Amino acid sequence: MSDISFEYNVPVFAGAPDEGTEPTHRDTPEYEALDWETTKMGVQKAEELGFDAVWAPDHLLLGRDHAEYECWTLLSAIAGFTEDINLGSLVLCNDYRNPALVAKMAATLDVISDGRLELGLGAGWHEPEYDAYGWEYRDGFERLMRLDESIRLMKRMWAAGTDGASFDGKHYQIEDAYCVPGPVQDPHPPILVGGQGEEVTLKLVAKHADVWNTDVFNGDVETLEHKIGVIEDHCETVGRDPDEIEYSWDGHVICTRDEEKFDRLLDLMTPIQFEEEYQDQAPIVTEEDAREYFIMGTPEECAEAIERRIDAGVTKFQGWFIDFPDTDGMELFADEVIPQFS
Repeated sequence: MSDISFEYNVPVFAGAPDEGTEPTHRDTPEYEALDWETTKMGVQKAEELGFDAVWAPDHLLLGRDHAEYECWTLLSAIAGFTEDINLGSLVLCNDYRNPALVAKMAATLDVISDGRLELGLGAGWHEPEYDAYGWEYRDGFERLMRLDESIRLMKRMWAAGTDGASFDGKHYQIEDAYCVPGPVQDPHPPILVGGQGEEVTLKLVAKHADVWNTDVFNGDVETLEHKIGVIEDHCETVGRDPDEIEYSWDGHVICTRDEEKFDRLLDLMTPIQFEEEYQDQAPIVTEEDAREYFIMGTPEECAEAIERRIDAGVTKFQGWFIDFPDTDGMELFADEVIPQFS
């Protein structure tokens, strides 16, 4: 059990509605206005409580009034005021940054954080951000092929050492691109790939990833078991040992003994209507639905939900604590849940 890690998703946007004029965002339904000191406090509390990593999503306009912190700038700032906790992107959108530059950025952040970076990558999906910021939104297969090339290009740059790296792909080309200093971690920071498409995305995981991230809505045990089985089959196809890949659960956490608080938070978070990429899945409406996907209830109930996912193969748990900026939920979780798995 000592290999189980518990990690904290950073509230990079506020999700509480403004007098009913905006919808509640399920990740941060009680965070009323984006405030740096409040977000920073949550990260510091997570490190103080012994969480293993902090993760920031890579979006640009999800919050109330479209306010949101940019992922990489945020992680760099966090590296400066933390000492031990790992830092990760959950997940960096491949189309928002040139991959050669990302390789250099990742190496630099790994150096200045003394080897604490975990690099989460994804093909991208939120089309309104592409439209707003002027990026071309390609079809899903092409986005995935671009991600495949990006990961191969970055690995080549990290492996080149003091030699320049060249890469001639369909989507990306570099010539004598240097990545000096290279990353602290050998051979490079762990690569987490997020996504759920079985034919292409999960094969890409089998080829390249150190960690697979479930996405929030693959968090029920039945789906986890199925997706992990698909990855293991792809590993056989590409000739990779499936034991080299770790599996992470990313989702919502409500940890409380206060029944009134539980009901209030559940009401704020649900119903959840899935985004278009999850169109085949039914909305989460009832408490029973929510318990299938998320970790919620008393510390004992949270531990049971975690145990079921460990049995499915999960070793990393990345939680959105729904009561934030109240930290009672994270504190109770750290005091009474985490010790059961140490």
